[in-house]
Amino acid sequence: MRISNSILKCLKAADVKHVFGIPAGTVSPIYDAMNDEDILPIVTKNEAGAAYAAARYANISGKLGVCIVAGAVGVNNMINGIADAARAKAPVLIISGYVNRWQIGKGALQELDTENILKPITKYSETILDENKVIESLKKAITIALTPPHGPVHISIPLDIQLMQFEEDINWDFLNPSDKIIEANPNDIKEATDIINNSKHGVIMVGKGCRRLGDEVVELSKHLNWPIITTPEGKGVIPSTYKLNYGNFGYSSTDAALNLAYSEDVDCLLILGTSLGESATCNFNTKLIEGKKVIHVDWDKKELGKVFDEDLKIHGDLRQVVPELIKNTQKSVEEPAIRPELNGDYVKNHTGVSLRLFLDRITEFVPKNTLYLSDLGEHMNFVFKYLNIPEEGNFEVNLNYAAMGSAIGGAVGAYLVEEKRPVAVFSGDGSFFMNGTEILTAKENNMPIIYFIINNSMLAYVDHGHKFLYGRSLEVFKQERVSIADMMNAVGVKSMRIESIEDIIKIADFTKDLNGPCVIEIITDGTEPAPIMDRLKSLKN
Repeated sequence: MRISNSILKCLKAADVKHVFGIPAGTVSPIYDAMNDEDILPIVTKNEAGAAYAAARYANISGKLGVCIVAGAVGVNNMINGIADAARAKAPVLIISGYVNRWQIGKGALQELDTENILKPITKYSETILDENKVIESLKKAITIALTPPHGPVHISIPLDIQLMQFEEDINWDFLNPSDKIIEANPNDIKEATDIINNSKHGVIMVGKGCRRLGDEVVELSKHLNWPIITTPEGKGVIPSTYKLNYGNFGYSSTDAALNLAYSEDVDCLLILGTSLGESATCNFNTKLIEGKKVIHVDWDKKELGKVFDEDLKIHGDLRQVVPELIKNTQKSVEEPAIRPELNGDYVKNHTGVSLRLFLDRITEFVPKNTLYLSDLGEHMNFVFKYLNIPEEGNFEVNLNYAAMGSAIGGAVGAYLVEEKRPVAVFSGDGSFFMNGTEILTAKENNMPIIYFIINNSMLAYVDHGHKFLYGRSLEVFKQERVSIADMMNAVGVKSMRIESIEDIIKIADFTKDLNGPCVIEIITDGTEPAPIMDRLKSLKN
């Protein structure tokens, strides 16, 4: 068989069911081989969209996401998506084509050294020039991607190698290193137990690293009677209905989470699975840790002590550490605290549709088990603060890299994790104009994804940010209103507009029995003040 076929056999052995990308001449043998293997290609509209989709698939499922694209221009088009995967620590494999080996250095069409371009934003990047090492290198790359902490990897394969015959007798069995538990030092567990047992009022800070461990974290919270705050990327790990979940802390904190995190009564902070980035710490605000004993647990050793000098740094897998803490700490006998209202009362201090009221109510009109994704833009501040995730639901965002439009493309990969699960995206008109064509990818693959596009005819975060910082803005930050619903209807995507909060009741019927994506355009005028913007405040300071 051809080496291109052997590549797909290796992917199949690694439990790959879909690949994302755009076919091109330098990867045409690999795409041709998909006729012979049960792997479905998802052809996106832009290579960046392919990487966003693969990263969301990998991040949510914990499995390998795969992109296959042309070298040079194809790889460069997806650099934003690869960087997105790197910041999300998503296990993504990028296979790129390269010119024939005899053409290298001669200025062939689309010849470029992508190996070295991608090294700064991948865990591993290699150009394979020996046809006998393709599968060896491929297995090595996959293993590195799936070894905690996860991340993207890249291999570049010349066209002539892909077309050659593969004759080696190989064992296709594949070991997934993600299954291996990184065991914490027993002495660290003992010290954490002592700190927790000697604390009167603790708080658990839950990050994205707790994904798929929500039940265990809730059990720990009940055991200790400690309330929870979640980072923006950890939103959805713990249901909003859980009575000790005080909601989002960091970018656009809930009022309850902010007051709890800064309370002088709190004497211990247990941080689980977060890198403590700018968005999770209100711009690295030391008020979060002042007066507290701080324990930080993460499977990426580089994250420990990077932002704050925690009292106890535990390098280990939360799958081991959380059960150990439940087992070895004292069970609280106190009555559970009564959680205050997450946010204060709504005040109508604007015109047009209220995003706060919309987000307060939207979960009534879509299925309870919906997976929500948020794009980047001013609307995300409302989403972090006001969107309540039901027990059956989930949430996904990559705020650390913060690429506009990443959720529009990412929803394609998110849908493939559980194809029966409803997926909804919150995005803005700015993100739509960057990557909105990936809605067509969802259409072509019959994916019933709901896209909520907030259209305020401006780059609102930029416009309002400039006014906050400089007392003035630029007229070019605003634009003539374009009907996104009409655009999508014109290409066969079911679409509607919401122009008053009363229109929200139409959503349930509109989204019923979808056989492809739909767009719900929310017309706003941008006058509703966004929740507190810590980043803007820090820039001003």
